[in-house]
Amino acid sequence: MEVTAAGSSTTGTVRSFGLDCSGFVDWVFYNQSGGSYVIGHGGGATMQHEYCTAIAWSDAQPGDLVFYPGDSHVGIVCGFDGNGNVLIIHCASGYNNVVITGKSGFTSIARPTYYQELLKSEPSSSTGGPYRGYYG
Repeated sequence: MEVTAAGSSTTGTVRSFGLDCSGFVDWVFYNQSGGSYVIGHGGGATMQHEYCTAIAWSDAQPGDLVFYPGDSHVGIVCGFDGNGNVLIIHCASGYNNVVITGKSGFTSIARPTYYQELLKSEPSSSTGGPYRGYYG
């Protein structure tokens, strides 16, 4: 399928399922939120980064976003390997697929402000709620 993402350098290219890296991240947030949220509002990795707060790699949690220099690529922290190293799921054009890799190439990590917004609206946030790991 052809990628159609306004402002994205991959618009017009053909990718499996029609998703580039930022489209995959949008798809994940859209589906996780029941269709109520698209991070960056469809503006690509740069806009997705705008809707995040920088954090240290040592504070990484599943759901945090990671970026290549210049926001040229984006992925999602999905867990940790047996040695405690960050694992990242992303739509990699080199593989023309969604893959799970280490953090090679990713130079910054940020936490979507969406999680903080969820905590404010979650009735169970006073007891930690489902996102307790994100804001301790």
